Amino acid sequence: MLTPEYLLSISEGAEEIASQLHADIISRIVERIAIRASRGDEYTMTAIDKWQIETLQESGYLLEDIHKEITKATAKQEKEIKAAMQDAGVTALDYDDAIYKAAGLSPLPLWESPHLVRLMQRNYEATLGEWGNYTRTTATASQNAFIQACDEAYNLTTSGALSYTQAFGEAIKEIAKDGVIVTYPSGHTDTIETATLRAMRTGISQATGDIQTARMEEMEWDIILVSSHMGARTAPNEDAANHAWWQGKFYSRKGKTEGLPLFSVTGYGTGAGLCGWNCRHSFGAGDGENNPFEQFDSEENKKAYELSQRQRLLERRIRKSKREVMALQSAVDATKDEKLKFDLQQSLDKKSYLLQKQNKAYNQFCEDNELKKLQERLKIAEWGRNEAAKARGAARRYENAK
Repeated sequence: MLTPEYLLSISEGAEEIASQLHADIISRIVERIAIRASRGDEYTMTAIDKWQIETLQESGYLLEDIHKEITKATAKQEKEIKAAMQDAGVTALDYDDAIYKAAGLSPLPLWESPHLVRLMQRNYEATLGEWGNYTRTTATASQNAFIQACDEAYNLTTSGALSYTQAFGEAIKEIAKDGVIVTYPSGHTDTIETATLRAMRTGISQATGDIQTARMEEMEWDIILVSSHMGARTAPNEDAANHAWWQGKFYSRKGKTEGLPLFSVTGYGTGAGLCGWNCRHSFGAGDGENNPFEQFDSEENKKAYELSQRQRLLERRIRKSKREVMALQSAVDATKDEKLKFDLQQSLDKKSYLLQKQNKAYNQFCEDNELKKLQERLKIAEWGRNEAAKARGAARRYENAK
């Protein structure tokens, strides 16, 4: 059994590595565009084929840089995922084994069970494989974003729609705003850190779920206890997608315990149900009597869920603005074109002012609704005191200019 708090925190290391990679990739793209722009107005008059050849050469250099960053991040991520999986497996079975021992059974330690170790290894490899898929698509998307941005700037300039400086400024601002996304087979998109967080949390839930159900089969155990937390996901119907409905209860794994509903009603093994997409619930062996998990009033839980969704939205907006501020700062530092530098600095000041307003709105929302400010959810890679100070200075410039 893993607590909701454990599942919330165990994935943070992997998310931080992915966030670092995303920040590095965005910076490299905007720096390359800024370097491309710094060659001067005469490049707008070159032949389109020469422009495209040079853009493709630059994109090749960019791709090399990104692959280097991915290689470094992957080495860190392999260690992070493995350590998190191992810790989660041991923690989950410690809880279950205490139940078995109280019943007079003698379960083997996790690392003395070849079958359970194989299950852990399988899930570790699957989660690491997802990370590999994300980074491959991110590398390709990064190169395509660079080429598309340069081509768009060229077309806008040669058509007379925008000046050379304006066109490249818009290209850089678009990259800073959108970042680089991961596209799932379904067509859904996420940033690489969001995708990593979801994959990590889901992978750990599934890994521990697999070894716990395998241990239950070994022990011939039928009763399962599911964890609970305030603000659990709600849905209109009493089904697997309605986490608030099935949380915090005892279940029968095989229907052998009279009076208990079947474990299958939780939707375990499906994306929408228990241990599915981004789920913070867990389960373990139960004795049918002692339940340390709370039952929450449905209206109270619904309100908490809605507030948490709003809080998460505000946090995402702040993180996105921080990424944009950092990307614009990278572009300002990289460009040698004074007109472009001035335009980008104006955008940087405006975005910094927006970030300041978002922080105030977040603090006020938490205060009004008596919510804990989750500063760790506002962090992004490479954003430290120096970056925060620069952003505050830029926000003051914008406010004074107004």
